[in-house]
Amino acid sequence: MKIKMMLTYLPILAAVLCFAFTNSNLPSKISIDKIEHDFGVIAQGTPKTATFTLTNESAVPMILTKVKGSCGCTATAYDKEPIAPGAKTEIEATYNAKSIGNFTKTVTVTTNLENEPIVLTIRGNVKSA
Repeated sequence: MKIKMMLTYLPILAAVLCFAFTNSNLPSKISIDKIEHDFGVIAQGTPKTATFTLTNESAVPMILTKVKGSCGCTATAYDKEPIAPGAKTEIEATYNAKSIGNFTKTVTVTTNLENEPIVLTIRGNVKSA
């Protein structure tokens, strides 16, 4: 009876262990210092820049494959070179502040380490100068 149970459960155990070891090397981690930046009140015509710091917590180099603002009023700057494991990089999002009023804009970051893009948010209120 014990041998029959062992023969039943051994393939299941082997499959679980194989899956665990196969997926333990998948890149999976990026930490971000913040996902939102509030500029507060800013003067019209005064561009403002938010800086977001990303840390590569995986065992493989991180590549920022795409960093895109939600509209033409938000410019981005970022490293085009791979970021080594354990290293940090910065993404800058600059809002041009031409239009008066409240704003909320996003920056979508796509990397080789995550299946889903990371969405960063900037917000504030532009007042006339």
